[in-house]
Amino acid sequence: MPDELIALFDGQGQSIGAKERTAAYRDGDRVGLVFVWAAWRTSAGVARTLLQTRSRPGDPYLGSLDAPAGGHIRAGEMPAAAAHREFAEEVGIALTPAELVFLGQQPLQYTGRSAMQFFYLCTRPISLGETVFNEEVGAFVEVGLDDFDALVCGRVASIKGQARYKETPNETRPREITPAAFAAYSEPIMDAIRRSASAIRVYLDTGPIWPPATG
Repeated sequence: MPDELIALFDGQGQSIGAKERTAAYRDGDRVGLVFVWAAWRTSAGVARTLLQTRSRPGDPYLGSLDAPAGGHIRAGEMPAAAAHREFAEEVGIALTPAELVFLGQQPLQYTGRSAMQFFYLCTRPISLGETVFNEEVGAFVEVGLDDFDALVCGRVASIKGQARYKETPNETRPREITPAAFAAYSEPIMDAIRRSASAIRVYLDTGPIWPPATG
């Protein structure tokens, strides 16, 4: 079965072609990746964010916490379209254009791998109960955005959240999260996570409040 055709990008984030996934990584091409975060403010004004536990067989970051959705940009696909597709596939929710905000882009280079990362934010509240599991996600976890930022920036040793697991989808239970949930990531990946948390905070502080005004 042939590999998936994925988009290739230059250092400015412009699409420059496509190649089979295995060949792209073998040749050190700059592949395109999208990551879709989800964050919102509660009625009390508290910022919350949704994470996922990675569970795809063969994933080098198996068991790590991550943005709720992410993956490769396919050949001929725009980054925003890839973000919508990945969120629908991994979280089980189809977003409207107004519910997806572009946070920015950042190149990634480490151990012979190269990528252009495009970051998006789902701005609507997502309850744990409405998420849909697939083979790539073992759990969904909701935490405070400030707590998450403090953990990935090394200011605290642990935080508490609420988790819903694939093996027990009809219940949620408390989960303590420590730096071990991110230990498999390289420093460039952690830098992207920290920058994402900062960009989300800026958006929630300065962007429109959910739900958007009408009329």
